[in-house]
Amino acid sequence: MTTIQTVEQATQAAMEFVRKYYPYVFPVSTRRVNSQWIVDLDISYWKTNFVRLKIQIETGTIDEFKVTHGQLL
Repeated sequence: MTTIQTVEQATQAAMEFVRKYYPYVFPVSTRRVNSQWIVDLDISYWKTNFVRLKIQIETGTIDEFKVTHGQLL
């Protein structure tokens, strides 16, 4: 994996990963916290379902993949 330096790179990496599992993916927010990118994506066309991914900045590896049904935490 490579270093992820921009919001666009982090969002794109997260969307590519999530599209393997969900056909509908829409970005909600991306932010940098310490040494991680936290990316929130909407994954449902009809209901409110979100995915939150935590991606390491230096390596680009995904540390956490969490699906929430309802409100985004």
